[in-house]
Amino acid sequence: MAAFLAFSLMATSAAAATGPTVPTGTAPEPDKKTEAERLPGEQAIVFSDLTNSYARESVNHLASLQLISGKKDNLFLPQEAISRQDVFVLLAKVMGVQPKLPREEKYEDVSMNSPYAPYIYGLTELGVLNGRSDGTLGAADPLTRQEMAVILDRLWKAGSGPKQILGKEAYDDEDEIADYAREAVASVTAQGWMKGANGAFRPQGQVTRGDAAVIAERVWNARYQLAEKVDFAVSKTKLTVMAGTSERVEVTRPSGGALPFTPVFAFDHPELGTILPDGTFVAGPSAGKGTLTVNVGFKQVTIPVEITNAPVEPKKDEAKGQDAKGTAEGKQAADAKESGNAAKKADADEKQAESKNGQASEKTGTPDSEKKEQASTTDTAASELAGDSQSQKAENGKKNEAVGSQPGSGQEASSKGSDSKAAGSEDTGSKETGSKETDSMDTGNKDTESKNAENNDNDSENTDSDADQPAEEDELVNLAPGSFTSVKTFGMADAFFQEVEKQYPGPVGGLVTPSETWTGYNRQFGRKVTVVLPEAKKLERVTLTLKHQRTSGITIPEWMDVEVSPDGKAWYFAGKAKHDVSQAEDAVVERTLAVTLPKVETRYVRVSFPVKVFAFARQLEVWGRDGKGSAAPPVLLPFANQTDPQAVKPLPRRVENMLLAYTGEHGERGTWTKEEFLPMVGYRTTDGYMRDQMFDTILFLPYQTMPATKDRWKQYLDDLYRSNQQLDALNSAMREFNRLRGTLYASPTIENVVLALPYPNSAQTDFGVIDPKKGSLSFNAKQVGEEQAYQNRKQALEWYYGELKKRWDQAGFQYLRLDGIYWFHELVEDGAPKERDLIRHMGSMVHNDSLRYYWIPYFGAPGLSEWKSLYFDNAFLQPTYYTDKPVPLERIQGTVEVMQKYSMDVEIEGDDRMYRDPKFYQLYYNQLIAARKAGMDKNNIHAYYFGSKTLLIAANSDDPVIRAIYDDTYKWMRGKFEQDEYYLPEEIPVNK
Repeated sequence: MAAFLAFSLMATSAAAATGPTVPTGTAPEPDKKTEAERLPGEQAIVFSDLTNSYARESVNHLASLQLISGKKDNLFLPQEAISRQDVFVLLAKVMGVQPKLPREEKYEDVSMNSPYAPYIYGLTELGVLNGRSDGTLGAADPLTRQEMAVILDRLWKAGSGPKQILGKEAYDDEDEIADYAREAVASVTAQGWMKGANGAFRPQGQVTRGDAAVIAERVWNARYQLAEKVDFAVSKTKLTVMAGTSERVEVTRPSGGALPFTPVFAFDHPELGTILPDGTFVAGPSAGKGTLTVNVGFKQVTIPVEITNAPVEPKKDEAKGQDAKGTAEGKQAADAKESGNAAKKADADEKQAESKNGQASEKTGTPDSEKKEQASTTDTAASELAGDSQSQKAENGKKNEAVGSQPGSGQEASSKGSDSKAAGSEDTGSKETGSKETDSMDTGNKDTESKNAENNDNDSENTDSDADQPAEEDELVNLAPGSFTSVKTFGMADAFFQEVEKQYPGPVGGLVTPSETWTGYNRQFGRKVTVVLPEAKKLERVTLTLKHQRTSGITIPEWMDVEVSPDGKAWYFAGKAKHDVSQAEDAVVERTLAVTLPKVETRYVRVSFPVKVFAFARQLEVWGRDGKGSAAPPVLLPFANQTDPQAVKPLPRRVENMLLAYTGEHGERGTWTKEEFLPMVGYRTTDGYMRDQMFDTILFLPYQTMPATKDRWKQYLDDLYRSNQQLDALNSAMREFNRLRGTLYASPTIENVVLALPYPNSAQTDFGVIDPKKGSLSFNAKQVGEEQAYQNRKQALEWYYGELKKRWDQAGFQYLRLDGIYWFHELVEDGAPKERDLIRHMGSMVHNDSLRYYWIPYFGAPGLSEWKSLYFDNAFLQPTYYTDKPVPLERIQGTVEVMQKYSMDVEIEGDDRMYRDPKFYQLYYNQLIAARKAGMDKNNIHAYYFGSKTLLIAANSDDPVIRAIYDDTYKWMRGKFEQDEYYLPEEIPVNK
């Protein structure tokens, strides 16, 4: 299996790049201090010949991703020509084409045993490579620039990437470009991947190692961004399936065409059913509920699943139902003919679809191990594990009997043994001799829209001969027992918490051991568990069982990520599994998260999950085929997410400077774009340098004119989550900010977001229908009574808050963090039905989700002094300076005194009048001066009202007086604003 080991640009560097060889199936000697460092992906690469090279940044970036390596003596040799086969492997990896062994030899100069073959033959299946008329690929030959353009263009089309439509750039040597390459050259030029020099493209020039690195990094960036922003739709918002039947979830691209990444499915209740690689959900015999997660790129959509009971047959048919082994009670006689196994029927359906579409999406079993939710009388984690110690002793020393068993076979995991390995044993990156390494890269993408479109047609064609087809494949087995595993924390490990963990070490042999014993993980943000199989296998499912016991501080992690790697260096994101267990659940719950893989041929598997206080896990299983299986389509996955989980979740940066962004109405004024957000989230100097973060938080809120109706609230939500504007634009702006600051792939800055709750106006008599049984809601106490009006207002807000959070969770913004919720109304309406109870009720909901609750009452507003008793975490005093009435200095100073008296925070006000009216210009600066004198520029949280994009005008202005407003606001934020004297009414600003 040498073909699945790491590659390098030059074959001579293979021996130096790989670690020491470990015999297959033998674990290295345990060394806990170095176990993480010895994994192949942890090795640092530094080149000494790139100091003045144009390719230095690209090479270093790719090297940090373990996608590229050099030659001996730490040299990269950027000016040396690169072979065609090295380029092909590099481009395949940056696109995320997953390697797989070829089934037959196509090229005379690329044997099936070649280390290049898994990627080259994968590109051939995608239609990217065709070979030469003499039966060769010219694998060792150099590649010309126009040939590179053709390969790039084909590869991007195969990955369904978006095309840039730009004006055709004329090259001075355009006549030298071959006819077959003209369109491709124009395409890659428009994409910005290949550019000429001094007006020439040099089509016959050879691609150098430096050129390949620069081009590959550009493609990698494009694919990574596509993974973050991929747009897809699912055919079901809720999946209701009768026990013993199956139904398919279609995943499509709204704009039409193929999906850019292979969809990956996950389910959190495998004992209730199985999700197949093509999206077919096969329900088991029992009723229940679960959560299906659909992954495309880095984005997810969750679908609630409900399995209903099958209809009960008359008693005379019960005997037939009994004869069908494994069938659900009451299953129809026709289904009994199939042994009552819905998964078997689905397998036959899938085989039929394979014959129609040429794709092999075979049935995978359900690794349930009878893991059901159960109540427990155990009160603490320690007592729970103490009870498991006896079973652990009985398991030690047993032989591995589980490898041959299939998931869903009904055997309890506790009856399975395994060759024991020390839980702390570490990987030295076992390699096979004779392996080569080649430059590579990330983010893969796969078109699955064409997958089995007629999967459920003509069930009658599934004859007995069709059912016999699976016998040609090896059985699906759990390959994990006996494999080496390593465990790392998110970020730096903590010695104290590691000592606590020693009380819950789990079974001998580690998390992959089939055992009922729990392994405990204490804090340290999260864990990454890497499983190293003895050799590459075709993998179909990864499962992990987790426990929830809130009274002991044990909670099921919010998610579980699965990543795969052919070499332990370059990692690809396979999918995320989510669940529906509430963190506030009082009952003891066990839940198995299962990610169904699209038949990835790989050797390394990494499972990651966050840890709040305690996470208890057991039975990490990796299911696959031990030998050959049916042909499977190429799989394209995105490169592993480069955002460090530690940088996003734990200890988030506190809110300091919050910008109010009004959206939802008034055309361009209420529509924010990436370009408009960029100088707001980052302080941009006059020469275009992104020096620092500016507003660390954006508060999205509607205009005051939005009516209190369900339709308008929903329209506002639709606008808020629409692509390329509002929240999505902010996420893109933060990505660009991190790129400009050089923090995109290291520790990216995450922007805080606060979202508003619209106000349920008590005058509204026709809000709209939430519950069809009750009709349209009225908030008017005179019409429905005070208590009913209160309940209706509460119901409307609960509906909106649920929709708001659901959409946020589904959006999966990489560079945004939901910090809190804002109560939109600027006063406490004493005449509204149970106003204070409503405010507190929503505050409790917000706090239950670990979010902060914000309010901005105006100066003199009813309820202002009560803000703490209303459950708000922070209240900013709105000074209301921007009126037609004059604002003396005493009023400004009095506002500061009110803030100090009630421990409130500061809101700074400004609008476009300060650019043209000296009175408002002076008023803006006097606010900054008054707050500075009171020390509130450094010790308080600040909110900023600038109407609709007013400060953006200053950021982009060439007028030094107007531009100074932007610069001075930044200085004030950082405590560097030094003006102490107030502007007096008769003073007129002059250029600074």
